[in-house]
Amino acid sequence: MSKPIQNEKHKDLAPPVSDRFPRIVLVIVLAEFCERFSYSGMRAFLTLYLRSKLGYTDDGATETYHVFSTFVYVFPIIGGILADNHLGKFRTILYMMFVYAAGNMLVAITAIPHVGLPSRLCTLLGLFMITIGTGGIKPCVTAFGGDQIILPQQEKHLSIYFSVLYFNLCMGSLIAKTVSPILRSEVQCFGEKDCYSLAFGAPGLIVLLSIVVFVSAKNKYIMKKPEGNVLIDFVRCVSLGIKNAILKRGRNEKHTHWLDTTQPMYDRRFIRDIKKTLSILVIFSVLPVFWALLDQMGSRWTLQATKMDGRFGFLTVKPDQMQVLSPIFILILIPLFQKYVYPFFEKRNILKNPLHKLTLGGILAGVAFIASASVEIYLKTTYPQLPESGYSQIRIFNGNPCSISIENQIHNITYTIPAHSCFTKKDIKVIDNYSLPLTLGGSCIEPRKHVFLLEEKKSVSFFFNGNLLERFLDNVDKSKSGLPVVRFLVTNNVDATNITLYNELKDNIEAFLAPGLAKQTEVFTSTYSIRVDDIVIRDGLHLESGGVYSIVIDYNGTEYVAKLFVLTAGNSITMALLLPQFFIMSIAEVLFAVTGNEFAFKESPESMKAVMTSVWLLTEAFGNIIIIIITRLFSDFYQETQFFIYTGLMFVSIALFHYLSKGYQFGHCSDEDIPKKDCRSNSEVLYLQIKQTEDCLDH
Repeated sequence: MSKPIQNEKHKDLAPPVSDRFPRIVLVIVLAEFCERFSYSGMRAFLTLYLRSKLGYTDDGATETYHVFSTFVYVFPIIGGILADNHLGKFRTILYMMFVYAAGNMLVAITAIPHVGLPSRLCTLLGLFMITIGTGGIKPCVTAFGGDQIILPQQEKHLSIYFSVLYFNLCMGSLIAKTVSPILRSEVQCFGEKDCYSLAFGAPGLIVLLSIVVFVSAKNKYIMKKPEGNVLIDFVRCVSLGIKNAILKRGRNEKHTHWLDTTQPMYDRRFIRDIKKTLSILVIFSVLPVFWALLDQMGSRWTLQATKMDGRFGFLTVKPDQMQVLSPIFILILIPLFQKYVYPFFEKRNILKNPLHKLTLGGILAGVAFIASASVEIYLKTTYPQLPESGYSQIRIFNGNPCSISIENQIHNITYTIPAHSCFTKKDIKVIDNYSLPLTLGGSCIEPRKHVFLLEEKKSVSFFFNGNLLERFLDNVDKSKSGLPVVRFLVTNNVDATNITLYNELKDNIEAFLAPGLAKQTEVFTSTYSIRVDDIVIRDGLHLESGGVYSIVIDYNGTEYVAKLFVLTAGNSITMALLLPQFFIMSIAEVLFAVTGNEFAFKESPESMKAVMTSVWLLTEAFGNIIIIIITRLFSDFYQETQFFIYTGLMFVSIALFHYLSKGYQFGHCSDEDIPKKDCRSNSEVLYLQIKQTEDCLDH
């Protein structure tokens, strides 16, 4: 470990090392809390924002989310190289904090309605800046905090630091994943039913505040000079070995391995460490598929939750809050597995080594996706029937106090629409456009023949308002935000000036109504009443999450009538059905992610630990690339089919992993050619636990 930089005038008169815990570390811990809160909170609802506000399809939102995640796992490698070779940890953290905060604020400002910025372009630019920022902060903060503790004199304080950091990571992530969805959905701003600008902006302001705190302690930090990054030497050595092997240079009887040809440019021990590392990389080559499954908790599984009922008694869970289950499960499962599960199986000669745990973890990830596919198949029974290619849907709302007859012999339509009722037909064959002639009759309209213009793949509706017939398009799909959608059809018979939709649960007016045809409007999931001049004309209107409704309001001469029509049923299947797949995936993550992280740290040579960390991040990046590829290739497949495809990929990759790992030779600290100082100290074990926790909380 290099010595800290000190003023040249006083370096020979350095004061004795204090036995007190360096309080300056707490400033660094605070900076990491702010970064963790901002990143975890924003990531929780990002998929919903992309879909509901930027207009992405489910596939488009999923793809964009995982492009973002790919960069999140790549830029820490670049940030680590930048800090180790050029800027040093302090300047890298500082500069990247500004980039991070700027990206966060750009996304927050773009989320303000009517601000005039190109929403998609600015959001993607802001997200890219966030990936750069977190890429510089993430690999440096933990190590920079450790630099403030002078070893070996303050070794005991290093353990305290890691314990505080462990708690900090957990709390930052869990609080963010709980609070951010509340800021998003419970706060209303700029005339919207939600406030994504606040959900993005609040963490950005926290990061800006942390910059002030971080810089204020600049003169008290211990800063170490950049010493170079072994990853660059690793790449250069491997590249040279491959080049020599292709050109057949430097091979003789002494060189039995292609890397041996890099001597004497690289010493024998460094080459030996690279060989050991490459043997691990061969096994790791099939691991990205696991991350392809795990990372979908924040995308596909969140979208799945938007189509379900989040009410658990008096508690209502937001779709993006379901992600908090995973870290909660993991924080409970890790100590249980370490203290009870692993010893239980080891006594029975099961799960004997990390590779067995990795294999079981991969299998359970596949099982979790089978559970997810099963839930999706069940959910499909509640999905609305949408207009298909070659067909059109027609709805005719009768707002009059008398019956209206409609007739068309060709299409076998003979129906009498009762007063304040509706006629629906969802399977009329239409190519492009079609004029459907209907014969109309009734005591309160002029009997006549009328042509109803239909469009392919559209739900076309008509509203009888007295003798007037109004045409409009209905969107019968569930809203992207998950909120209920309602349209009001108020006849001209209603001449009151004060018609309101009243939220009974919140005890306030949700909307003011007027005679005529209103637009489809998102409202809160609640129980409503309709009031005319403070007189309740209809109460007990339950508008459920995901439901699509039309409400006809009329005055028949003696009383007001308000009739509710359910175009699409609300979410009726409980989110509790998602608990098994989250729980199984959490077990898989403990077996796979935690064990894999420890395996990579323990088995990699001391000089190659930074390389192994980079490779571990790259496997996660490639996992997100797999998601992007599958989303593109199978975009026309049903969602449950895609889940089964991931399951098949997982089982195939685990079979390959099992085959590749059968001949693996474990390394130990007792090896003769490894000095004792290369074995892990207690502080290194604690550092590993922090990395494991951070890895789990990132998903």
